[in-house]
Amino acid sequence: MHYHFTMYTYTKMRKSVCGLVVLFLLCINPRFAAGEPSGASLVIVGPGDAMYEYWGHIGVTIEDDLEGISLFYDFGNFSFHADNFYSSFIVGRMIYLGSVTTTEFFISQAMREDRSLILYPLNLGTEELRELEAALRWRTLPENQEYLYDYFLNNCSTIIRDILNDVVGGTLRASTASIPDKTYRHYTRTGAWPSVLNELMLHFLLGEQQDKEISAWDLMFIPQAVADAVLGLEYPGRDGVVRVLANEKIVLKESTRPPIPREPRILWPWLLTLSIALGLLWNVAGRFLRAVILLFVGIPGLILGFLMLFTDHAAAYNNINIWLSMPTVLLGLIPLAIRDWKRWIAGRELVLGWIWTLNLAGLLVAFSLRLSGISIQNTGAFWALYGPLTFMASWPGQWLKGKFHLRLGKFGRCGSGDVKQIRTADNGD
Repeated sequence: MHYHFTMYTYTKMRKSVCGLVVLFLLCINPRFAAGEPSGASLVIVGPGDAMYEYWGHIGVTIEDDLEGISLFYDFGNFSFHADNFYSSFIVGRMIYLGSVTTTEFFISQAMREDRSLILYPLNLGTEELRELEAALRWRTLPENQEYLYDYFLNNCSTIIRDILNDVVGGTLRASTASIPDKTYRHYTRTGAWPSVLNELMLHFLLGEQQDKEISAWDLMFIPQAVADAVLGLEYPGRDGVVRVLANEKIVLKESTRPPIPREPRILWPWLLTLSIALGLLWNVAGRFLRAVILLFVGIPGLILGFLMLFTDHAAAYNNINIWLSMPTVLLGLIPLAIRDWKRWIAGRELVLGWIWTLNLAGLLVAFSLRLSGISIQNTGAFWALYGPLTFMASWPGQWLKGKFHLRLGKFGRCGSGDVKQIRTADNGD
């Protein structure tokens, strides 16, 4: 989703003289690159303002009490100023970075924002601690620090989850993989609660794969889920001692933000109302407003079709919303753009009616796929958004309006073929 994690260590350090000094020390001072670890903690940062911060952030600190050093490792770093960042994002080939900085520097940056900051001290044996430190160091070496980002399967949270799982001998996965949970769509929508428009956009773009039931292991694409899983987790150490991986949390800062809701907001009543209003408007509006309605329906479908056919955004694949918002509806802009519209008014209404009828057929296809179980995609909100508008603008809707003599005043349009009435409708332009 998860196009969504913070970029503290990369972007802020690029803009900070202090950050540059830290990077310089990491490169030239041997004590920053080697030493005997004495402790480790999982660090969880709560949601932030930006969309990529909605789901929080995660990192691990490694302490060396002898040298008085504490380093912070994380894997959620990117820069808007990187070469080809936007083109790579568009085609779904986003390169993220593993990074290391001093814990003090990271915490000082995090404390400036209205985000929660919690530490979970990790109870690790000597061998496990060394393995954790070695794995983190290896993943942040210049030749290893880059990775191909995936919203749900390979992000800053899943990388740390996998490292911790290896350190405790697979106990983390064994204890969570069989626990059923909800879906990626569910947690994408609840995480996007701060913005209804962002939630609606993500809800529309996610394909049916995100409606499959996930496990507690999969849920750890969210940072807080990793902390919840390690808290109280027992594992056998290399020395034969059974330990609890984490049994306490230290709250460094509490956010004033409202908590993430357990359930996503209900969208369909508002979208249904909007669709009915747009359907009524289509029947009385002039060419400009009709063009706006066509763009409202067709552009989302155009974007979705591009993501499905030409990008690596796998989360958007197999998305039946393409049937509801078929970009062919944009062809209606052509008859609306004809200047000599008085001569072409009857033909224009005929063409527009059939263009909308094609989208109505697409909506019926999507409904059939869902009703038959061929698709499991949760798309009811978008049937509410597109259904009434599409029907009212299509030829079946226009015929039904004429059949029951539904008049919308002197500016109303009718698909009955009555030339006199069509000329009356022409006055609405």
